[in-house]
Amino acid sequence: MAKTSHRPGRTPKRLFVRVARVGADAEMTPVERRALREFTENVDRVGRLVGHGPLLDPPGDFLIFRAADRAEAERVLRHDPLRTLAGVHSELLEWSPSLAGAGVSLEPPPARGSGRLTLLQRIPVVVSDQAKAIRWYRDVLGLTVLARDDDTGYVELGLGPGTTAISLITPRTDWGEPHYSETKARLGILTGIVFQTDSVTALELRLRHAGANVLRAVEAQPWGERTLLFADPDGNQLLAFDRPPTAKRTGRTSGRARVDDGP
Repeated sequence: MAKTSHRPGRTPKRLFVRVARVGADAEMTPVERRALREFTENVDRVGRLVGHGPLLDPPGDFLIFRAADRAEAERVLRHDPLRTLAGVHSELLEWSPSLAGAGVSLEPPPARGSGRLTLLQRIPVVVSDQAKAIRWYRDVLGLTVLARDDDTGYVELGLGPGTTAISLITPRTDWGEPHYSETKARLGILTGIVFQTDSVTALELRLRHAGANVLRAVEAQPWGERTLLFADPDGNQLLAFDRPPTAKRTGRTSGRARVDDGP
């Protein structure tokens, strides 16, 4: 019998999801919660963890991690305290990022404590009138004020807790030069910020109704997405896109459509 040939190099990692549903009569003790936390930290420590968090309906817990195959995934879960907890139904599934979840890295991350990036926190946008800008980003775009300090003039807006925020910055002369002039020069630029929406057509109508500056109306792109280029009251350009359910992906990054072009 001929031997099966293997390509040289490291076995590619796949993504697996452990879903644990907790029954109505089951409740984790503090000791079991600590065991789950320690297990998850260990999965992270060895570079396998992709995501972890609670399930709300039905209540439970999910864990996304890397493994070469299902047998290795089962070995990773040998010490998972939820798999042996009474009243908990645990299930192991394989997740295909090519079908859903594109953008997830299958390569192991740097080791903990090595300076790896853990969160894209905020993106600054320079505005001339912060109060006016807050109203526009909140009332027209629908963002939420996540943090605000009136003493320092600091404000963050985003789509909700834990999401990347937009920090609205108003240049102040008391900063001195060249900081004041350099910041002021960033008014009315192409920010590179891209939003995803469930309907760019509805968003365009909402923007026009609010008197916003639509720089480029809805355009269909070759890879199936539709894009919309618009600006805030200071001329800072933003792009939004949607992806119809039947759209075919071509491997291009979402929302890249002419984002670096002018109106």
